[in-house]
This record gives sequence, structure tokens and C-alpha cells, in this order.
Amino acid sequence: MKTRLSVLVLFASALLLGSCDVERSEKYQALLAERDSLYTEAVAAKGGFDEALNTINEIEEALESVRAAEGIIMVENQEGNTSKAVSQINAIQQTLKENHNKISDLEKRLAEQGSKSKALAQTVNRLKTQLEEKDAFITTLKAELQTSKAQIDELNNQVADLNDDILTLNDNIESLNAESAAQQATIQNQDAALHTVWVCIATQQVLKEKGILTKGGLFQPVQLSKQGFDKNQFMQADKRHLDKIPLNTKKATVVSSHPESSYQLVVNEDGAMVLEIVDKDSFWSMSNYLVVSIK
Repeated sequence: MKTRLSVLVLFASALLLGSCDVERSEKYQALLAERDSLYTEAVAAKGGFDEALNTINEIEEALESVRAAEGIIMVENQEGNTSKAVSQINAIQQTLKENHNKISDLEKRLAEQGSKSKALAQTVNRLKTQLEEKDAFITTLKAELQTSKAQIDELNNQVADLNDDILTLNDNIESLNAESAAQQATIQNQDAALHTVWVCIATQQVLKEKGILTKGGLFQPVQLSKQGFDKNQFMQADKRHLDKIPLNTKKATVVSSHPESSYQLVVNEDGAMVLEIVDKDSFWSMSNYLVVSIK
């Protein structure tokens, strides 16, 4: 186009130098009109080329931003921010769609302008291929992330179910512990009651006043009351741990009924008497009450 324009310009100039009448000729006027038309086409072609370059630069910048976003998505996914990564992928897909439209518009404009630039066509095809590859990659990545998110959600649900099961188990354990503690307390109380004995050591006069001994009479000996005992008058003890009972007196008599072979009254170093139980089972076999009269 430029060569043709130059030829026309030279030819027109030659005609101008030849004669002023030529300037007014129809042929000369036709050449001028064709020259102006070619010039206008050249200017339009240059404008279209500049516009194409601007579009190409925009697409290149968009692809660069997509590459940068891919790295961010990978990091977000590794840190477990799957939902955020999927949201960013949606934004990338929108960007790719917009640039696909730009490529289509550019190809249409170049076709309308009759552009035959091989380098421009190659650039457009390269960008088109890159957009298609990115589109396929992002689509695959989104599918993988959504699958990963679904798996994570499923795992979270399983964890939640396990936590509920653990809470239920903890409640059951606490209930069992409480029940076990109650049973243990009952057993301990029963065990304590089974081995509980009552001991009362006092003078004969005090024992009579407490109603533990009868007052007797002229022909009736003093003996244990048959009316029953007030336990508040006795000291409670565990017979399993009752081996020696200090009587703090020099003379004492065991009034309650106990096999004689099961115990003995001994005098310690300071002269005070001590009741030693030598056979616990036999000693308490007849009564859980021990009454000792001291003087």
C-alpha cells in the first residue's frame, strides 16, 4: 500500500511540473482522490494496529494476574481455606471469560480490516492458546478443590459426630462413676456397720445410772440390763482395729458376755490394766457390745 501511494505521489508531482492544465484534468483529479483514499486507509490501518496492540497488552496483563492468583490459591488450599480458594477461582474464570471475548473481538476486527500481518496473527493465536490452557487448568483445579472441600466437610461431620459420641460417653462415664461411688459408699457403710462395735468403760455406779446395769437388790446380783442399750452411752469402734483397750484402772471386770479364751486382762508397766483381745472373731461372736466395770 505504501509503495502504491508513493508512486501515485511521484506521478502526480510529475504531472504538476509538466503543465498547469494537467492539474485541471480529470485524470489528475482522479489520481488525487485515489491518493487521499489510500492515505486514509493507511491511517485507519495504523489506528487498528495500535488498538490491536492495546488489546494484546491487556490480555497479557490479565494472564500475568491469573498466574499470580494461581500461587495464592495453592497457598490458601494448603492452609485449609478451601472456600476462599474456590471464590478466587470463580473470579479468575470471570477474567478468562472476559479475555476470551477480547480475543474474539480482536480477531473479528482484524478480519474486517483485512490484516495480513503474520506476526500479529501468531501473537493472537498464542494468547488464544494460553487462555484456553488456563481455562482448562482452572476448571480442573476448581473441581479438585470442590472435591477436597466435600471431603473436608465430610470429615468435619464425622469429627462432630465423634465429639457427640465422646460427650455421650463422658456423660455415661460420669453417671457410672456416680453410681459406682454410691455403690462404694453403700458397701463401705455396710462394711463399717458389719464391723462396728460399741464399748462402754465406767464405774458400776455410772453404768447403773446410764441404765446399762441393773441396780440389783438384796438377793439379786448386778447384771446387764435386758431393756436394751442406748448407743449414745457407748463409744463406737471398728473391731478390726481394736486389739488393746487401756482401762486406766488397777481393777476391772468384763461384764458383757465374751468367751474367756478370747481375751485377757493384763497389767502394764505403770500398774494400770489393759484389755487385750487375742481372738477377735471369738471375742465378738456373742455380742457387739463390750461393757467393762472399773474401780
